[in-house]
Amino acid sequence: MKIGFYSVVPLDDKKNWSGTMFKMYEQLLIQGYEVVWIPRVLFTEKEEKRFRLIEKVFNKIFNRGYNRHLFTYKAKVAASRLEKNLKNFKMDVIFNPTHVNDFAYLKTDIPVVYLNDANVAQLLNYYHYYSGFGILSKIETKYLEKKTLKNSSYAVFSSDWASNFAIDYYGINKEKVKTIKFGANIIVPEKIDFNKSTDEFTFLFLAVDWIRKRGALAYESLKILKERGYPVKMLIVGCNPEIKADWVTIIPFLNKNKPDEFREIQNHLLSSHFLFVPTKADCTPIAFCEAAGYGLPVISTDTGGVSAHVINGYNGCLLSAEAEAKDYANEIEKLLKSPEKVKEFSENARKLYDKELNWENWGNEFAKIIKKLK
Repeated sequence: MKIGFYSVVPLDDKKNWSGTMFKMYEQLLIQGYEVVWIPRVLFTEKEEKRFRLIEKVFNKIFNRGYNRHLFTYKAKVAASRLEKNLKNFKMDVIFNPTHVNDFAYLKTDIPVVYLNDANVAQLLNYYHYYSGFGILSKIETKYLEKKTLKNSSYAVFSSDWASNFAIDYYGINKEKVKTIKFGANIIVPEKIDFNKSTDEFTFLFLAVDWIRKRGALAYESLKILKERGYPVKMLIVGCNPEIKADWVTIIPFLNKNKPDEFREIQNHLLSSHFLFVPTKADCTPIAFCEAAGYGLPVISTDTGGVSAHVINGYNGCLLSAEAEAKDYANEIEKLLKSPEKVKEFSENARKLYDKELNWENWGNEFAKIIKKLK
């Protein structure tokens, strides 16, 4: 079968969506499919001006934000152009990861498989860049998303959090909604040494967004444990907060596409005892899949799609969104008093990776969906 892969950039771009798009493309090839790139629709400068004008008028009338990425006029323009573009391709299936707007009004006899890590409606007032929209913009956003979901032969999500929302909120037939968890976007070692020294415990904060991932909360939690006399260290990789403490190491940025820097990331994952990222909002944190591959227990928040990759009490700890630094400190203290439990979590993390948090599993499960479209 030939699959048309709809994407903004060429499919071999390993940076697209933090490497996730490339991993999916790679798996489709491994499964034996012929894959052709369908470039995303481009708009003219005149059309872009109209889009900005619509947003500006809405802002002025309602004094509220407007979802510039997802609205009816833009969706109809995109669908019309995409229909013309598809005439240049011959394919059996269209794979549409993440693009809601362009497919809402698309008319085609070719089956469409839609994929995302969340429903846009779930992100409204959850992610900061999806906050502050006026009520009419929210209604329009949800209407278009529902159309895209209904027009798709299958809707694939990376967590039950997202899948169940599509079924319960939008009324999408549960037979056409599937959950396939993402994998790690980095190379994972074949074997892990689970017998790490417990003379001191290293907590890795691996994230670019210090605010949304709540790095300050992680720091304050570990500071409490430090004051209680526990030998904890914090390793921050990916951002550069203003923290000066001899037990905190900061590495502002490492590029995993550069061999030397990737090896450094690997060493940090192998030498750390926990991945500690008490995120405020997340759909599918790929770093949690990567942590599982390295046998690293995760301490985080029970929010969004996090529980798809971290099972509380199995390969880590998930606290409520309202939990404070002392709550995290108390939960972590229980683990520090029980090194065997830490080792058990570590072993379970790797088991979870081997079972489902890997791209080979994603490819196999996705292939089952494609076979149903023959």
